[in-house]
Amino acid sequence: MKFLLFLLLCGSSELFAQEVRFLNRSPQALLMGDAYTSLADDEYTLFYNPAALAKNSGVELYFLNPHLGVTNALGDLDRFENFPTDDAVAINERLQGYPVHVQLGISPGFKIGGFGLSYIANSTMNLVLRNAVHPALDLDYRYDKGFVMGYAHSFGSMAGRTSKGSKAAQGSMTSVGASFKYIQREGVETSYDLFGTKLLNDINSGLEDVDAIKEAIGYSRGKGIGFDLGVLHTLRAGGTEMNFGASVLDIANTRFSRSSGTEEVPEQEMTFNLGASYIQKFGIFKSTFSVDLHPVEEQIDFARKIHLGFKFEVPLIDIMLGFNGGYLSYGLGLNLWPFHLMVGFYSVESGSEFKSEESGRGILYLSLLNIDLDL
Repeated sequence: MKFLLFLLLCGSSELFAQEVRFLNRSPQALLMGDAYTSLADDEYTLFYNPAALAKNSGVELYFLNPHLGVTNALGDLDRFENFPTDDAVAINERLQGYPVHVQLGISPGFKIGGFGLSYIANSTMNLVLRNAVHPALDLDYRYDKGFVMGYAHSFGSMAGRTSKGSKAAQGSMTSVGASFKYIQREGVETSYDLFGTKLLNDINSGLEDVDAIKEAIGYSRGKGIGFDLGVLHTLRAGGTEMNFGASVLDIANTRFSRSSGTEEVPEQEMTFNLGASYIQKFGIFKSTFSVDLHPVEEQIDFARKIHLGFKFEVPLIDIMLGFNGGYLSYGLGLNLWPFHLMVGFYSVESGSEFKSEESGRGILYLSLLNIDLDL
């Protein structure tokens, strides 16, 4: 703990973050390779494609749905065997390039017909120690709270009658949707030079409280509004359904007007997303295949934009597999009302090249008292 505090009380310089940062992600989607633009059929619809709201014909209520994400250290247990505690050089060697991730969030909300609203309360921290010659600690911490609401309108033979189960409407439907978000964000995105002295000098010059220290390391707060647009085309015949979707999230970037701090509040960058999915029902069994290309506009390796997902559903159990920009994901879900439990593992790219720096993560999701009334 003392060593971590030392790292945080050091000078700062510019951060070169490589991971694509989204506002919020669905645990189910992450375990399906994050290929969700044409699906978005859970409580995280508004974080993927507002047009998917049109597929809801009833009332869905999400009261309590916390999720926890942490670094998956199971594959790196050797790194922590006989871990040095008093040798800073040895600690640096063990932790070089190892991405640390902690995320905790909750997104209660509801859908009524084509309208939806989700509350945002999400805290995410990513740490990476880089450069063995001149060590620096990359830090990206964000705490968001606010809400997003949206509406979708549909056209076609299925418009307004997209009931689920045995009453599922047949035909086609094209939907367009838009959403508005209000976010209060606080955090810092920077890199701390472990040999720097700026912050220590500031403390010696008279910084007396925690808020002053946080401000000295670049911690800021602000408020912002953002907008999203989406389109979705659905074809359904018998037990087969196909979806094709596109969305633009955080149009022209969601920026924040600073209310405290000296540095700019990290903005939420725009993403352009394309997706397609195929759903097949066989009695009590259901299988879903999905593919996404995102973020289309980013100047990154094309292979990092490819996302593939698979989900197989039987009564009470969901099995999820995926390919997330070069890395596998997998998980299980248990559906036993009044709770829905999901657990699994996935990875993201936190380096600058395709499969250059894997950040392995585990996720635990619990949803209580979900209500879905098909009208």
